[in-house]
Amino acid sequence: MVKSLPNWLKKNYNNLWKKYEKEVFTTENVADSLNISKYMATKTLWQLENKGFIHKTRSELDYRNKIYRLISPEDVSYVIGLYSLIEKEEFRKLTLEDKLIILNEKIPYALTGSKAAYRYHHYVNPPKVYEIKIRSEDEGKWIAFLTDGYTKVYLNDILETKSAKYYVKLTHSTIKFDNIIHKSDSGYYIEKIEYLIIELLMKETQTSIIEVVAMIIQNSNDINWFREKGVIKLAVESNIIRELGFLLDAINYESNSSIIDERIISTIENMVNGNRNIIFPKDGVLLNRYDELRNKLAHQSLISEKEIINYIKMQKRFEGYSELSNKWGLQSILPREVIRKVLTDLGVS
Repeated sequence: MVKSLPNWLKKNYNNLWKKYEKEVFTTENVADSLNISKYMATKTLWQLENKGFIHKTRSELDYRNKIYRLISPEDVSYVIGLYSLIEKEEFRKLTLEDKLIILNEKIPYALTGSKAAYRYHHYVNPPKVYEIKIRSEDEGKWIAFLTDGYTKVYLNDILETKSAKYYVKLTHSTIKFDNIIHKSDSGYYIEKIEYLIIELLMKETQTSIIEVVAMIIQNSNDINWFREKGVIKLAVESNIIRELGFLLDAINYESNSSIIDERIISTIENMVNGNRNIIFPKDGVLLNRYDELRNKLAHQSLISEKEIINYIKMQKRFEGYSELSNKWGLQSILPREVIRKVLTDLGVS
Protein backbone atom coordinates (compact mmCIF):
# COMPACT_ATOMS: atom_id res chain seq x y z
CA MET A 1 0.00 0.00 0.00
CA VAL A 2 1.45 3.34 -1.11
CA LYS A 3 0.24 5.18 1.98
CA SER A 4 1.25 2.54 4.53
CA LEU A 5 3.78 3.46 7.23
CA PRO A 6 6.48 1.37 8.88
CA ASN A 7 5.59 0.57 12.48
CA TRP A 8 8.06 3.05 14.01
CA LEU A 9 6.71 5.90 11.88
CA LYS A 10 3.09 4.94 12.54
CA LYS A 11 3.83 4.98 16.29
CA ASN A 12 5.41 8.45 16.03
CA TYR A 13 2.46 9.75 13.99
CA ASN A 14 -0.06 8.42 16.55
CA ASN A 15 1.86 9.92 19.47
CA LEU A 16 2.12 13.28 17.71
CA TRP A 17 -1.62 13.26 16.98
CA LYS A 18 -2.38 12.58 20.65
CA LYS A 19 -0.17 15.51 21.61
CA TYR A 20 -0.98 18.13 18.93
CA GLU A 21 -3.98 17.02 16.84
CA LYS A 22 -4.51 20.02 14.50
CA GLU A 23 -2.19 22.41 16.33
CA VAL A 24 1.06 23.49 14.68
CA PHE A 25 4.46 22.45 15.97
CA THR A 26 8.17 22.57 15.10
CA THR A 27 11.01 20.09 14.72
CA GLU A 28 12.17 20.93 18.24
CA ASN A 29 8.66 20.18 19.59
CA VAL A 30 8.77 16.75 17.93
CA ALA A 31 12.17 15.93 19.42
CA ASP A 32 10.95 16.92 22.90
CA SER A 33 7.53 15.24 22.63
CA LEU A 34 8.86 11.92 21.31
CA ASN A 35 12.08 12.08 23.34
CA ILE A 36 14.20 11.53 20.25
CA SER A 37 17.20 13.26 18.69
CA LYS A 38 16.78 16.22 16.36
CA TYR A 39 18.07 14.00 13.55
CA MET A 40 15.29 11.44 14.16
CA ALA A 41 12.73 14.22 14.52
CA THR A 42 13.78 15.62 11.14
CA LYS A 43 13.65 12.13 9.59
CA THR A 44 10.19 11.51 11.06
CA LEU A 45 8.81 14.78 9.73
CA TRP A 46 10.42 14.30 6.31
CA GLN A 47 8.90 10.84 5.87
CA LEU A 48 5.46 11.92 7.12
CA GLU A 49 5.57 14.91 4.76
CA ASN A 50 6.45 12.76 1.74
CA LYS A 51 3.61 10.37 2.57
CA GLY A 52 1.08 13.18 2.87
CA PHE A 53 0.48 12.63 6.60
CA ILE A 54 1.72 16.08 7.52
CA HIS A 55 1.74 19.53 5.97
CA LYS A 56 4.67 21.92 6.19
CA THR A 57 4.56 25.72 5.97
CA ARG A 58 7.11 28.45 6.54
CA SER A 59 7.03 31.10 9.22
CA GLU A 60 5.90 34.48 7.89
CA LEU A 61 8.45 36.17 10.15
CA ASP A 62 11.40 33.96 9.19
CA TYR A 63 11.24 31.80 6.06
CA ARG A 64 13.93 29.50 7.46
CA ASN A 65 11.62 28.34 10.24
CA LYS A 66 9.42 25.37 9.34
CA ILE A 67 6.01 24.81 10.93
CA TYR A 68 4.12 21.52 10.71
CA ARG A 69 0.49 20.41 11.06
CA LEU A 70 -0.75 16.82 11.02
CA ILE A 71 -3.35 15.51 8.60
CA SER A 72 -6.13 13.91 10.65
CA PRO A 73 -6.43 10.10 10.92
CA GLU A 74 -9.94 10.38 9.39
CA ASP A 75 -8.61 12.12 6.28
CA VAL A 76 -5.72 9.68 5.99
CA SER A 77 -8.10 6.69 6.31
CA TYR A 78 -10.35 8.15 3.60
CA VAL A 79 -7.43 8.51 1.21
CA ILE A 80 -6.11 5.03 2.00
CA GLY A 81 -9.54 3.78 0.96
CA LEU A 82 -9.16 5.56 -2.37
CA TYR A 83 -5.68 4.16 -2.86
CA SER A 84 -6.89 0.63 -2.15
CA LEU A 85 -8.93 0.77 -5.37
CA ILE A 86 -5.76 1.16 -7.42
CA GLU A 87 -2.96 -1.32 -7.96
CA LYS A 88 0.33 -0.13 -6.48
CA GLU A 89 2.17 -0.53 -9.77
CA GLU A 90 -0.55 1.34 -11.65
CA PHE A 91 -0.59 4.20 -9.16
CA ARG A 92 3.09 4.95 -9.78
CA LYS A 93 2.27 5.54 -13.45
CA LEU A 94 -0.54 8.01 -12.82
CA THR A 95 -0.12 11.65 -13.78
CA LEU A 96 -1.66 14.39 -11.67
CA GLU A 97 -4.47 14.68 -14.22
CA ASP A 98 -5.08 10.92 -13.92
CA LYS A 99 -5.48 11.33 -10.17
CA LEU A 100 -8.05 14.08 -10.69
CA ILE A 101 -9.98 11.85 -13.08
CA ILE A 102 -9.96 9.01 -10.53
CA LEU A 103 -11.51 11.33 -7.95
CA ASN A 104 -14.38 12.12 -10.35
CA GLU A 105 -17.10 13.46 -8.01
CA LYS A 106 -15.85 11.81 -4.80
CA ILE A 107 -14.35 15.09 -3.57
CA PRO A 108 -15.56 18.32 -5.27
CA TYR A 109 -12.86 20.41 -6.92
CA ALA A 110 -12.11 22.66 -9.86
CA LEU A 111 -8.78 23.13 -11.59
CA THR A 112 -8.32 26.89 -11.88
CA GLY A 113 -5.66 29.46 -12.79
CA SER A 114 -3.40 29.16 -15.81
CA LYS A 115 -3.74 25.38 -16.11
CA ALA A 116 -7.51 25.71 -16.48
CA ALA A 117 -7.19 28.72 -18.78
CA TYR A 118 -5.01 26.69 -21.13
CA ARG A 119 -7.85 24.19 -21.57
CA TYR A 120 -9.90 27.07 -23.02
CA HIS A 121 -7.37 28.99 -25.11
CA HIS A 122 -4.51 26.56 -25.96
CA TYR A 123 -2.32 29.64 -26.38
CA VAL A 124 0.11 30.51 -23.59
CA ASN A 125 1.85 27.46 -22.15
CA PRO A 126 0.90 27.29 -18.46
CA PRO A 127 3.45 27.15 -15.61
CA LYS A 128 4.15 23.96 -13.70
CA VAL A 129 1.87 24.95 -10.82
CA TYR A 130 -1.60 23.40 -10.65
CA GLU A 131 -4.07 25.62 -8.82
CA ILE A 132 -7.04 23.65 -7.49
CA LYS A 133 -10.11 25.06 -5.77
CA ILE A 134 -11.38 22.85 -2.99
CA ARG A 135 -13.76 22.92 -0.03
CA SER A 136 -11.96 23.99 3.16
CA GLU A 137 -13.15 20.85 4.97
CA ASP A 138 -11.43 18.67 2.34
CA GLU A 139 -8.00 20.25 2.74
CA GLY A 140 -6.47 17.31 4.62
CA LYS A 141 -7.82 14.76 2.15
CA TRP A 142 -6.26 16.62 -0.76
CA ILE A 143 -2.86 16.90 0.91
CA ALA A 144 -2.89 13.20 1.77
CA PHE A 145 -4.18 12.13 -1.66
CA LEU A 146 -1.87 14.17 -3.89
CA THR A 147 1.37 14.22 -1.93
CA ASP A 148 3.96 11.69 -3.04
CA GLY A 149 7.55 11.57 -4.27
CA TYR A 150 6.58 13.45 -7.43
CA THR A 151 4.06 15.98 -6.09
CA LYS A 152 4.41 18.84 -3.61
CA VAL A 153 1.22 20.39 -2.22
CA TYR A 154 0.97 23.93 -0.82
CA LEU A 155 -1.71 26.06 0.81
CA ASN A 156 0.01 29.34 0.08
CA ASP A 157 2.47 30.80 -2.42
CA ILE A 158 5.02 28.25 -3.59
CA LEU A 159 8.41 29.40 -2.38
CA GLU A 160 10.14 26.03 -2.08
CA THR A 161 13.04 25.24 -4.36
CA LYS A 162 12.77 21.45 -4.03
CA SER A 163 12.58 19.68 -7.36
CA ALA A 164 9.23 18.07 -8.06
CA LYS A 165 7.34 16.92 -11.11
CA TYR A 166 4.10 18.55 -9.97
CA TYR A 167 3.47 21.58 -7.78
CA VAL A 168 -0.06 22.02 -6.46
CA LYS A 169 -1.52 25.09 -4.79
CA LEU A 170 -4.82 24.50 -3.00
CA THR A 171 -7.27 27.39 -2.60
CA HIS A 172 -10.64 27.43 -0.87
CA SER A 173 -13.76 28.15 -2.88
CA THR A 174 -16.53 30.21 -1.30
CA ILE A 175 -18.90 29.39 -4.17
CA LYS A 176 -20.92 26.19 -4.53
CA PHE A 177 -19.03 23.80 -6.77
CA ASP A 178 -22.14 23.03 -8.82
CA ASN A 179 -21.95 26.62 -10.07
CA ILE A 180 -18.28 26.77 -11.01
CA ILE A 181 -17.25 23.35 -12.31
CA HIS A 182 -17.13 22.17 -15.89
CA LYS A 183 -15.95 18.71 -16.94
CA SER A 184 -13.14 19.03 -19.45
CA ASP A 185 -12.70 16.81 -22.49
CA SER A 186 -9.88 15.11 -20.57
CA GLY A 187 -12.29 13.98 -17.86
CA TYR A 188 -11.31 16.16 -14.92
CA TYR A 189 -13.12 19.24 -13.64
CA ILE A 190 -12.03 22.79 -14.42
CA GLU A 191 -13.49 26.13 -13.44
CA LYS A 192 -16.20 27.44 -15.77
CA ILE A 193 -14.91 30.00 -18.20
CA GLU A 194 -17.13 32.82 -16.90
CA TYR A 195 -15.74 32.52 -13.36
CA LEU A 196 -12.21 32.01 -14.64
CA ILE A 197 -12.32 35.16 -16.78
CA ILE A 198 -13.22 37.24 -13.73
CA GLU A 199 -10.68 35.53 -11.50
CA LEU A 200 -7.80 36.10 -13.93
CA LEU A 201 -8.92 39.63 -14.72
CA MET A 202 -8.83 40.46 -11.00
CA LYS A 203 -5.18 39.38 -10.81
CA GLU A 204 -4.39 42.32 -13.15
CA THR A 205 -1.04 40.96 -14.29
CA GLN A 206 0.13 41.18 -17.87
CA THR A 207 0.06 37.38 -18.13
CA SER A 208 -3.45 37.02 -16.70
CA ILE A 209 -4.76 39.67 -19.10
CA ILE A 210 -3.20 37.84 -22.04
CA GLU A 211 -4.95 34.67 -20.90
CA VAL A 212 -8.29 36.45 -20.54
CA VAL A 213 -8.01 37.95 -24.02
CA ALA A 214 -7.06 34.57 -25.53
CA MET A 215 -9.95 32.80 -23.75
CA ILE A 216 -12.46 35.37 -24.94
CA ILE A 217 -11.26 35.26 -28.55
CA GLN A 218 -11.23 31.47 -28.69
CA ASN A 219 -14.63 31.06 -27.00
CA SER A 220 -16.51 34.26 -27.85
CA ASN A 221 -19.65 32.44 -29.01
CA ASP A 222 -19.82 30.09 -26.05
CA ILE A 223 -19.39 32.53 -23.18
CA ASN A 224 -22.42 33.43 -21.08
CA TRP A 225 -22.36 37.22 -20.92
CA PHE A 226 -25.87 38.30 -19.95
CA ARG A 227 -27.67 35.51 -18.11
CA GLU A 228 -27.53 34.56 -14.44
CA LYS A 229 -23.94 33.66 -13.50
CA GLY A 230 -22.81 35.41 -16.68
CA VAL A 231 -19.58 37.39 -16.99
CA ILE A 232 -21.24 40.80 -16.66
CA LYS A 233 -23.07 39.92 -13.45
CA LEU A 234 -19.96 38.32 -11.98
CA ALA A 235 -17.89 41.39 -12.90
CA VAL A 236 -20.38 43.63 -11.10
CA GLU A 237 -20.26 41.42 -8.01
CA SER A 238 -16.46 41.47 -8.09
CA ASN A 239 -16.33 45.25 -8.63
CA ILE A 240 -14.30 44.93 -11.84
CA ILE A 241 -17.00 45.83 -14.38
CA ARG A 242 -15.20 49.01 -15.52
CA GLU A 243 -11.98 47.12 -16.22
CA LEU A 244 -13.89 44.42 -18.11
CA GLY A 245 -15.58 47.00 -20.33
CA PHE A 246 -12.25 48.66 -21.09
CA LEU A 247 -10.60 45.35 -22.02
CA LEU A 248 -13.43 44.25 -24.32
CA ASP A 249 -13.40 47.65 -26.00
CA ALA A 250 -9.61 47.42 -26.44
CA ILE A 251 -9.97 44.02 -28.15
CA ASN A 252 -12.37 45.49 -30.71
CA TYR A 253 -10.19 48.59 -31.06
CA GLU A 254 -7.09 46.54 -31.88
CA SER A 255 -8.90 44.18 -34.25
CA ASN A 256 -10.71 47.05 -35.96
CA SER A 257 -13.82 44.88 -35.92
CA SER A 258 -16.56 43.67 -33.59
CA ILE A 259 -15.01 40.51 -32.21
CA ILE A 260 -16.94 41.35 -29.08
CA ASP A 261 -20.63 41.98 -29.73
CA GLU A 262 -21.21 45.73 -29.37
CA ARG A 263 -24.32 44.97 -27.29
CA ILE A 264 -22.06 43.55 -24.59
CA ILE A 265 -19.84 46.63 -24.51
CA SER A 266 -22.77 49.09 -24.60
CA THR A 267 -24.52 47.19 -21.78
CA ILE A 268 -21.41 47.48 -19.63
CA GLU A 269 -20.92 51.13 -20.59
CA ASN A 270 -24.43 51.94 -19.35
CA MET A 271 -23.52 50.42 -15.98
CA VAL A 272 -20.41 52.56 -15.52
CA ASN A 273 -20.62 56.21 -14.46
CA GLY A 274 -18.01 58.91 -13.89
CA ASN A 275 -14.32 58.42 -13.30
CA ARG A 276 -12.48 56.30 -10.78
CA ASN A 277 -8.97 57.11 -9.73
CA ILE A 278 -7.64 53.67 -10.59
CA ILE A 279 -4.79 52.38 -12.71
CA PHE A 280 -5.30 49.29 -14.83
CA PRO A 281 -3.65 46.86 -14.73
CA LYS A 282 -2.00 46.89 -11.31
CA ASP A 283 0.84 44.75 -12.61
CA GLY A 284 3.86 45.36 -10.38
CA VAL A 285 6.37 45.34 -13.24
CA LEU A 286 4.35 47.73 -15.40
CA LEU A 287 3.66 50.04 -12.45
CA ASN A 288 7.34 50.24 -11.50
CA ARG A 289 8.41 50.98 -15.07
CA TYR A 290 5.71 53.60 -15.52
CA ASP A 291 6.51 55.34 -12.22
CA GLU A 292 10.20 55.30 -13.08
CA LEU A 293 9.51 56.98 -16.42
CA ARG A 294 7.38 59.68 -14.82
CA ASN A 295 10.00 60.36 -12.15
CA LYS A 296 12.73 60.75 -14.77
CA LEU A 297 10.61 63.06 -16.91
CA ALA A 298 9.81 65.11 -13.81
CA HIS A 299 13.55 65.80 -13.44
CA GLN A 300 14.47 66.50 -17.05
CA SER A 301 17.36 68.75 -16.07
CA LEU A 302 19.22 65.64 -14.90
CA ILE A 303 18.99 63.74 -18.18
CA SER A 304 20.05 64.39 -21.76
CA GLU A 305 17.76 65.59 -24.54
CA LYS A 306 18.10 62.22 -26.28
CA GLU A 307 17.03 60.44 -23.09
CA ILE A 308 14.06 62.76 -22.73
CA ILE A 309 12.87 61.88 -26.25
CA ASN A 310 13.25 58.15 -25.55
CA TYR A 311 11.44 58.37 -22.21
CA ILE A 312 8.55 60.30 -23.77
CA LYS A 313 8.22 57.60 -26.43
CA MET A 314 8.19 54.92 -23.74
CA GLN A 315 5.59 56.81 -21.73
CA LYS A 316 3.35 57.10 -24.78
CA ARG A 317 3.65 53.33 -25.18
CA PHE A 318 2.11 52.90 -21.74
CA GLU A 319 -0.57 55.50 -22.45
CA GLY A 320 -1.56 54.16 -25.88
CA TYR A 321 -5.18 53.71 -24.85
CA SER A 322 -5.71 57.29 -23.63
CA GLU A 323 -8.99 57.64 -25.58
CA LEU A 324 -10.40 54.41 -24.15
CA SER A 325 -9.08 55.34 -20.70
CA ASN A 326 -11.13 58.53 -20.79
CA LYS A 327 -14.18 56.66 -22.03
CA TRP A 328 -14.05 54.13 -19.19
CA GLY A 329 -12.93 56.50 -16.45
CA LEU A 330 -9.65 54.83 -15.56
CA GLN A 331 -5.98 55.18 -16.35
CA SER A 332 -4.62 52.38 -18.51
CA ILE A 333 -0.92 51.56 -18.53
CA LEU A 334 -1.38 48.47 -20.70
CA PRO A 335 0.91 48.63 -23.75
CA ARG A 336 -1.11 48.15 -26.94
CA GLU A 337 1.18 45.40 -28.22
CA VAL A 338 0.00 43.08 -25.43
CA ILE A 339 -3.49 42.66 -26.90
CA ARG A 340 -2.29 43.16 -30.45
CA LYS A 341 0.11 40.21 -30.21
CA VAL A 342 -2.63 37.86 -28.96
CA LEU A 343 -4.87 38.87 -31.85
CA THR A 344 -2.07 38.41 -34.37
CA ASP A 345 -1.00 35.04 -32.98
CA LEU A 346 -4.57 33.76 -33.04
CA GLY A 347 -5.10 35.00 -36.60
CA VAL A 348 -7.81 37.58 -35.96
CA SER A 349 -6.03 40.78 -36.97
